Amino acid sequence: MAGAVGHFLHGVASGDPLADAIVLWTRFTPRPSSEKASHNVRWLLWVLEGPERRERTGEAAAAEEFDFTVKVDVSGLQPGTRYAYRFECGQAKSPQGEFRLPLPATEPMATLSYAVFSCANRGFGNFRAYAAAVERSRELSAPLDFWLHLGDYIYEYGDTRYPEPSETVVPGLQPREELVNLQQYRQRHAHYRLDPELQRLSASAPMISIWDDHEVANDDFKDGAENHHSETQGAFEARKLAALRAYHEWLPTRVDFDLANFSAASWMRWRRFDFGSLATLLMLETRLLARTSQAARTESVRAEIAAVLNGAWALSPSAWPGGRIEKKMRKVQSAVEAERLDPRKRMLGDTQLAWIAAQAKAEGRPGKWLLIGQPQVVQELMSPNFQDLPSGGTDWAEIVRNLTKRGALYRNYTESGEGEADFVSSELRNAFLVDLAAGRFRIQLNFDSWTGYVAERQGLLQSLRGPSPAIIYGGDSHNAWTGLLRGGDGKRVAVEFDGMSVTSPGLESQRPFLPPQLEAAAWKAANPDLAWADTSRRGFMLVQLGLDNHRLEYMAVDVSTPSRGTREGASCLAGFDVGRDLQLSPTSCRTASWSAALHASLAAGASGSVEPSMPFSRLLSWVPLALLALLTALLGFLLGRRSSSSCSSRSSSRLFGSGLRAGGYKRPSEEAEADGLQAPPMGCSRRDGI
Repeated sequence: MAGAVGHFLHGVASGDPLADAIVLWTRFTPRPSSEKASHNVRWLLWVLEGPERRERTGEAAAAEEFDFTVKVDVSGLQPGTRYAYRFECGQAKSPQGEFRLPLPATEPMATLSYAVFSCANRGFGNFRAYAAAVERSRELSAPLDFWLHLGDYIYEYGDTRYPEPSETVVPGLQPREELVNLQQYRQRHAHYRLDPELQRLSASAPMISIWDDHEVANDDFKDGAENHHSETQGAFEARKLAALRAYHEWLPTRVDFDLANFSAASWMRWRRFDFGSLATLLMLETRLLARTSQAARTESVRAEIAAVLNGAWALSPSAWPGGRIEKKMRKVQSAVEAERLDPRKRMLGDTQLAWIAAQAKAEGRPGKWLLIGQPQVVQELMSPNFQDLPSGGTDWAEIVRNLTKRGALYRNYTESGEGEADFVSSELRNAFLVDLAAGRFRIQLNFDSWTGYVAERQGLLQSLRGPSPAIIYGGDSHNAWTGLLRGGDGKRVAVEFDGMSVTSPGLESQRPFLPPQLEAAAWKAANPDLAWADTSRRGFMLVQLGLDNHRLEYMAVDVSTPSRGTREGASCLAGFDVGRDLQLSPTSCRTASWSAALHASLAAGASGSVEPSMPFSRLLSWVPLALLALLTALLGFLLGRRSSSSCSSRSSSRLFGSGLRAGGYKRPSEEAEADGLQAPPMGCSRRDGI
């Protein structure tokens, strides 16, 4: 914009919604020639629904000491009301954002719609899940009330590690080096925030978030991290403070910055959110306040198993039971269990556990949902059992046997089609034999999730006992898991849904030689309370919560290409219903087209409705529009067949939502180029299996 003193390149966001308050966020980017350390930014907020535009305004500083980010905690708002907002600085105007506030905890509230995300590694793919959630919710006439991010919102690695250059789908990571200091963490957050799909989701609904490990460093805990080396990277406490400060500067969290008393303790609080009398959401902190070291045991236990098998690699797994191999494996298993059961191992700490128990019991009543958002998998997933598989459409047992034979043929199932054929090497065979032994003798290999903290896990489940049905959401593993959680007495305590990652690779990258269905079946064979799993696709979870039912859908996306403002390529993998009695049952995915909804409604009769928010009479009124949309799509298809465009030309014409283009605002990449700044590439390369 000519004459502007800067631009709002990173979009807008709202977060931490209360019945009468919201946190509004943006970042003002001054022109490179500007020498001012602070700019006055005006914020505007108005009611979207109603006969009059009731507007509130105020000013906030975009100051250099906070990386020119702006956060405003606006209070005194009307519960249950839908608002719009934007920011201005001189002639520069931000995109418009929207949000709806929840009702107070004592007032009836019928439904909630929200999406759940985790693990967004920029190099591994495009952030299609973010835009797809907006599209899917609108298709269902259920706009998002909020969205959860359960951690690994950014990754700390440099551009040569995870992913390695040969694995990179979206190049151009900024900064290129691993993150250690405040400026580097700020730059990585800024790089992520330039993504238009993240901007679109952020503008559509409030964000509620908690960090996992990669916001600081891989496998971190209270006093250190697997990916922190004090001799070259300095004190871990300094790195942690830098990462948390950048996190709160760049996300719409409700936190007070007190530079005079600079410490991380005030920034690491667990939180509660109420949504009328329908639900209470608790967001838990499991990394930096109380967690004891997980001691990076996975590789050392694998080495112990390999040492037992050393000299006996030629033995078939069928020869393991009853002899020397089994005796030594049982010894390894006993040592691992003693470590997992150690009551000194903590993730939450006594204070947070007591708070959870108090929230679960306070003012609870049957039917009010208790929702738990936290980063890790709570289900006690034992190592997969590849030797007791159900019979499938293909001979899974033969696939497993082949992988234990050097020179046998196997396929890479992450490749397109049926996969490329190759021969089993000694390295692959030996690694898979370790997997077989871990599953056969129930040796746990995951010590970073709740399976490594058994005593504290039981404390968490005990604290959730109360009058409200509990639903737990988790992330971190990059894979999708659905299952039951039971207390020590075997009774159901909660149902857990763990989401697949936004982009980070799952188990398909560790065992590409197994069909995904076989991998999932092996996990279910080892874990009776695991109801469903998907270990090969990326995406998000979409939830529709009602008084009597919790419905969740697992949505998958293709991360190898950007969305270009459509939901093309997104698909519903599975749906699940949970009643107030915690009965979990699979269900069909909700209708995503008006024609299908009309057909279902006609079959049910005029008195029925497919979606509570879409009565039959209103559905009929959409028939002409649906026919018009069908004709438009057909015309677009015919025209598209007559011309093709390069990846770069498609990127340059990309749309990312009417709300973000209103008023003729430029795309972030256009404004960045105008100021000589670098916008991230769209990621046009295609990579099968990611």
